[in-house]
This record gives sequence, structure tokens and C-alpha cells, in this order.
Amino acid sequence: MRGGKIKIVIPENPDEFKAMEEIQKDAWNAEDITITPAHVLRAAQMANNCVYLAYVEDEPVGYVYGFFGFHDGKLYLHSHQVGVKRRYQNMGIGFLLKLKQREFAISRKIDLIRWTFDPLQSKNAYFNFAKLGAINREYIQNLYGEIKDELNHGIPTDRFYVEWYVFSQRVRDRVEKKVRPPSFENLEIPLATKTKKLKESMLVLGDYDTSLSEKLLAIEIPVNFTEMKNRDLKIAIDWRIKTRELFIKYFSRGYIVVDLIRSQDRKRCFYILCRESLEKILSENWWAW
Repeated sequence: MRGGKIKIVIPENPDEFKAMEEIQKDAWNAEDITITPAHVLRAAQMANNCVYLAYVEDEPVGYVYGFFGFHDGKLYLHSHQVGVKRRYQNMGIGFLLKLKQREFAISRKIDLIRWTFDPLQSKNAYFNFAKLGAINREYIQNLYGEIKDELNHGIPTDRFYVEWYVFSQRVRDRVEKKVRPPSFENLEIPLATKTKKLKESMLVLGDYDTSLSEKLLAIEIPVNFTEMKNRDLKIAIDWRIKTRELFIKYFSRGYIVVDLIRSQDRKRCFYILCRESLEKILSENWWAW
């Protein structure tokens, strides 16, 4: 029932872990072979990793799953999956699950959570950057190979590997104070992409510039990449290949993705990249510089 009471719990019994398999099938239209099994989720929870289950009334509708990682002498939390059943999406359940994950990390004095996501999925990008306050400076080509679900089938699984500094002022502003970036029309930022619409309202990427050197720059992406992929796979793959080059080139020159912003009518969306110290990015709003 939409609008019912939401609660988030630590799963305890086999039925709850089995419910997480069903959530995956529903959320991503995933085949059995791509699903994280209940016994793996149970083992992760037994090993004191981050596993939470969301209910609406008495129905399990979402979950978050993460495990500990170690890189360059630093302990961090890798957030592997957040999923919500389709009919319960856009209710803020995913946001509440990420807040619970942040509490998990803070209680263990872990300041960094990381996860991967498709940089061409604008809804996820807005959630990760604008709402949660993550940043990104790493691009991974075809990370998982072929995945046979609705979001990934037929296209290379390129990913951002985002960083969420849960103690930072940036994250506190986004998750506690609900600070959001301005719309694109309110900014004067050079655009590295030139796009046009076909008669079928398909957005295509034409020319693009990898040589910009301003402190801030923008890269446009499609509003609904999954729909585009389903309608014209060739255009979707073209977006993948061209934006791959853009991000890799700018990351190699020290740029960091700091936001995903929208046009006022929400029909266009743009990544904002910044060349600045991580310390400053995590402590100040970039649009106020």
C-alpha cells in the first residue's frame, strides 16, 4: 500500500533474506543468474556487514547491501546494491536506506562509502550527487561485462565509482539541510557537449570538446537513457562511447564530478565537473565560489 508507514530493520529470518531476492527481480527485472542470493546476503549480515530491509506496513519493499573494503591502507564501506520494488519507488525509501547505511558507517567511524553506477542513468546520478552529496573521479570501462537485466542488456557496463564522505560538510548539507544545486539556466558554465534532437525526440550527441580548461565545466547526458536504449540501441551506444572518452580525459586532468543538475523544465540534465581540491569541494558549495 503506497503511503503506508515505512520502517527499516536488520533482517533476521530466512523469509526476509528471500524477500530481498524478490525485490531484485522486481526492481531491475533481473534474471535469476544476476541476483545476489539470499544465502550470500545472510552470510554478509552474519559477518557484520551492512544489510538492511525496508518495509511498508508488513510488506518488504527495499533493501541495501554493503560490505567492507580496504584500499590504500584505508577501510571503507562498499555499497553493492540498493533496490526498491517498482510500485514503491519515488517514495523516498532508497534515500532512507542510504541514510541508514550512513549511520552504519558513522557508528563504526568509517568516513567513506563507495559504490558504482551507470553514469548515463540521470535519475540515479541526481540521487547520488544532488541528494546524497557524493563525488566522483573514477571511470571504469565495462566493469561487469554483460548483465542481462532491463537496465544493462545490450550495452557495455561502464561505471562511475563514487565516493561518499559521510562526515563532510557537503554531505551534511545535502542529507540534513536538503541543500540542492541551482538549475542550469542560472549558471554560466562552458558546455563540453553539443547535442541535438531528432524528429523522434531522441537526443543525440554530436561534437564534444575534451580540451576545456575552465575551473567548472558541464557535460550533458540523456534524461532517460533506458528508454533511449530500448528505442535505438545504436544511439545509446554512441552516447556510451563518446561520454566515456569525455569523462576519462577530464578525470585524467584532475576534474571531479560534483553534481548532476537539471534545466528548469527538467527536460535536460548536466554533470558539473570541477578542478579544485577535494578538501574545498567537500567543505563548500561549488556554485558559491
